Amino acid sequence: MLDREINQLVDAIKNTNEYKEAYSARKVIDKNKTLKKQLEEYANNQKKLQTKYKDEQLKIKLNSLNESYESIFNHPDVVNYNQASYLLNNMVNKIHRDIEKNLMK
Repeated sequence: MLDREINQLVDAIKNTNEYKEAYSARKVIDKNKTLKKQLEEYANNQKKLQTKYKDEQLKIKLNSLNESYESIFNHPDVVNYNQASYLLNNMVNKIHRDIEKNLMK
């Protein structure tokens, strides 16, 4: 029903600098197999902790996990990707808010 319009919106997003920079930064990480594997391990460990622990205990475990992966988070390619992803997410969130606001008129 709205497939064409959704595809147009996706295409418009893909033509933004925010998307292009996030996509490019992700490709750099994907080429570094070691770094990619470490980030995947981190994400898996984070998910395991989130299913096993709650509240304060989860916070403590996540802090410990984050400390053990600190060198990875400080890797220039990861920093660049996180910054680019942050900007892309902000843009997409703004689009969502604008759609919601216009629906409520």
